[in-house]
Amino acid sequence: MLIYCEMYMNIIFIRDVFISKTHHVNCEIQLVKALNMLGHKAKLVGIDDQNKFGEEIILLKCPFGKRRYFLLKLSIFLPVYCVLKKIDAVIVDQHIIPATIFLLIIKKIFSIKVILDVRSIPVEIDLPWDYKLSCKLANKFFDGATFITSGTRSYVENLIQSKFKNSVLFPSAVNPSIFYPSITNNIPSEIKAKAKDRITIFYHGTISPNRGINLIIDAINHIKNIFPNLLFISISDNNKFISDYCESKNYKLNENLLLLDIVQHEKLASYIHLADICIVPLPRIFWWEISSPLKLMEYLAMEKPIILSDIKAHLEVVPRDSDFVNYFNPDDENDLSKKIIDTISNLHFLKNNARNGREIVNKKYTWEIQAKVIADFIKRI
Repeated sequence: MLIYCEMYMNIIFIRDVFISKTHHVNCEIQLVKALNMLGHKAKLVGIDDQNKFGEEIILLKCPFGKRRYFLLKLSIFLPVYCVLKKIDAVIVDQHIIPATIFLLIIKKIFSIKVILDVRSIPVEIDLPWDYKLSCKLANKFFDGATFITSGTRSYVENLIQSKFKNSVLFPSAVNPSIFYPSITNNIPSEIKAKAKDRITIFYHGTISPNRGINLIIDAINHIKNIFPNLLFISISDNNKFISDYCESKNYKLNENLLLLDIVQHEKLASYIHLADICIVPLPRIFWWEISSPLKLMEYLAMEKPIILSDIKAHLEVVPRDSDFVNYFNPDDENDLSKKIIDTISNLHFLKNNARNGREIVNKKYTWEIQAKVIADFIKRI
C-alpha cells in the first residue's frame, strides 16, 4: 500500500443522500478509497438501509424518510462518533451544515477540523431558501472549504459577500484503474451485437431539459441518412426524456437509438469501450460553465474521441486545439451535426491521438491527486 504521509488522519465525508440511489456519490466513494490508499483512514457517511458497498461506507437509516429527522439523528451521531474514533476532519456538503451544531461546540476541544465541500451550485432549480444561510454559517464557524472549481468558489463568496479564509479547489476526477481503454468485459452479448459494425456515439448520466440531450437527438435526426449505421447509446435513468422528445418531434430514430438503464460504476467503462465517439453537450448556462463534468474525465481516461460544447468548464480541461476533440457551439442549432460529420470523417486520426486524453487525466484528474490535495489542505488549516 502506498503511504503518502508519515502520520495518517481520520477523515469522514458526510452526504445527505441515499447512497444506492445517487449515482454521482461514486465520486466520494472513489475519493475515500484514494485517501485510504494513501495511508489515511477515511469513510463516507450517507443514508441507506443496508450496506452493500464495503467498509469505507457508514450508512444511517433516515427516520420516517424525512430529511429533518436525519439531520437531527446526525447531529447526535457526529460528535459521539468523532470523539470515539478520534476523527481529525469532517467534510460536509451544504445540506449537512445544520447537523454540525453540536460538533462545532466541541471541535476545538478535540482538535476536529470541520470543512464545507461544494461540488455544485443549485442546478435547474431555484436557490433553496437555506442555501445562502448555510454557506454563511460555514464561512463563520467552519475551518475551511473545498470547491469543485474557482467559478463555484466565486459564486458562493459573491452570494454571501465574504471570502473563505481557508479554501482549496479539487475538481471531478476518475480512477484510471477502473476506466482504462482495453476493458471489454461486463457487457451482455446482445448489446455488443447491436453495436457491432455501427458508428457509435455515447452519452451517460443524468438527462433533463437543460443538459443538451435534445441537441444530440436533433443532430442524429439530421444526419441519419448520411450515416445510416449511426447508433446513439445513452445510459441513464431518464431515457424516457429521449423517447418523449423523439415523439414530440416525430423523429423516426428507433434504428439509431440504444437506450440503456444505469449500470454499476465498475461496469461503466466496458460500455464506454463500445463508443467510437463520446459527447458532452452541456449548453451555455452559468451553472454548467463553472462545473467540472465527471463524464468528461471518464471519457478522457478511456482514450475516446470526444465532442464537447465550447463552454468554459470543458475548455479549462481540454484545450481547443487538442487533436482528439471537436468543439461545437451549443447556441448554433446546426453546429453539432456539422461537428459529428467532421468527427466521423476524421475518426481514424482522432482515435490515434485519443491517448493524449488519458495523459491529461494522469497529470491532473485522478482521485489519488485530489486525495493528496485534500490531505495537504487539512494539515495546513
